[in-house]
Amino acid sequence: TRFYQASTSELYGQVQEIPQRETTPFYPRSPYAAAKLYAYWITVNYREAYGLYACNGILFNHESPLRGETFVTRKIT
Repeated sequence: TRFYQASTSELYGQVQEIPQRETTPFYPRSPYAAAKLYAYWITVNYREAYGLYACNGILFNHESPLRGETFVTRKIT
């Protein structure tokens, strides 16, 4: 079994450095971000404690002015 935990750039909160790196400290500033941070660390814990194939991904905004006109988000804007 493989497990992927999709997280969010909200983990970083109000950042002090751009771009964020793997060494950038987490500073969640909302209940949503705090819950995602918990999910991040529990995934790390289970991977290390039980040898599970479990990984985290920290996703950032993936909208762009270059996105094609056929996407709903481009139709809204």
